[in-house]
Amino acid sequence: MANIALPKVTKNLIIINLLFFFATYVATTYGYNLNAYLGLHFFMSEGFNPAQIFTYMFMHAGFGHIFFNMFALWMFGRILENFWGPKKFLFYYLICGL
Repeated sequence: MANIALPKVTKNLIIINLLFFFATYVATTYGYNLNAYLGLHFFMSEGFNPAQIFTYMFMHAGFGHIFFNMFALWMFGRILENFWGPKKFLFYYLICGL
């Protein structure tokens, strides 16, 4: 029987992305725009913060955006992580985000 469990890095990346998505939704109901804080801005903009270089990778515009991104992460991430191992896959994920 095939192993259907997700590898740990892929699973944790999906969880992190979903947490950011739901946090954005909840913050919006309280009047905060997390996209303004965590989404990537031009480096000469007043809204730029160096942390955005990493946080923007976890921000999504809507349900369709996060659904298809997480579907692709589930579909390809588990295969790549099983082939390369967790450290190389996480490095690849972060480099692709940059």
